[in-house]
Parts: sequence; C-alpha cells; structure tokens
Amino acid sequence: MNSGYAAYREAQAQEVDQAKLILMMFSGSVNYLNKAIEYAETDHKEMERYISRTKNIILELIASLNLEDSGEIGELLLKTYRGLFTKLNLAYVEEDIVKVTDVRDSLIMLEDSWKKVFQSPEYDHFKNNREQFVKNQQKLRKA
Repeated sequence: MNSGYAAYREAQAQEVDQAKLILMMFSGSVNYLNKAIEYAETDHKEMERYISRTKNIILELIASLNLEDSGEIGELLLKTYRGLFTKLNLAYVEEDIVKVTDVRDSLIMLEDSWKKVFQSPEYDHFKNNREQFVKNQQKLRKA
C-alpha cells in the first residue's frame, strides 16, 4: 500500500474532514507537477519521479470515490480522473511537458471547484445530514 493511501485511511480513522484531505491531495499533485515542469529541461529522472507521485495521487482520488452514493457526479469525477491519469501516463512515456502542464492546469481548476463546493452552504448541510443524503440517493436509484 502506498504511503498516500495509507495516510488517507489513517485520516479517515481519525475523522479528519475529508474536504481538507481532498484539497491536500490536489495541492500536492499541483506542487509535484510544478516540480516536474521545473526539472523537464535539466533532469528527466526527477521529472518522471514527480509525475509518478502525481499519478499515485490521482489513483488515490479514484480509489476514494464512492460511486454507489455519489450518483452522476461520481461517474463524472471517475471519468475526469481517469482522463487525467491517462494523459499524465502519456506525458511520462513521451516526456511531453505540454501534457504535464495541461494536467496541472486541469488539477488547479478542479481544486478551485472543490474549494467552492466545500465553502458552500449546501456542503455544510450535506455534512450535517450525510446519512439522510445517502438514503435519498438509494431511493432515487431504486425508482
């Protein structure tokens, strides 16, 4: 088990706010890709190392999705994360810094979107009524 995923599970056990954890993962991935871009011209091994770290974070984001309870948004996030992973994989193989930059920019946009979600009154309502939300999602699926 890689260390990031272990940290995620440990954080869950300690009831750390999942919103904070998600934002930390996005921030880390953006920082790693900034490092990859920085090393692109001088040290391809370092560039590859930072790309690999970001790929691991994206895999953790995929693994953390609860597709049963998240409905269409979960499926959309899964498709998005898979697309970013695939593009980053190509960037790694082709040593293509443009693709790395594209993925980084997409992660920045996703991070900003998540920040808005987590700051919204709707998210506060969801956090306080999570059990009811899950029940409603299950009813919608059965209908």
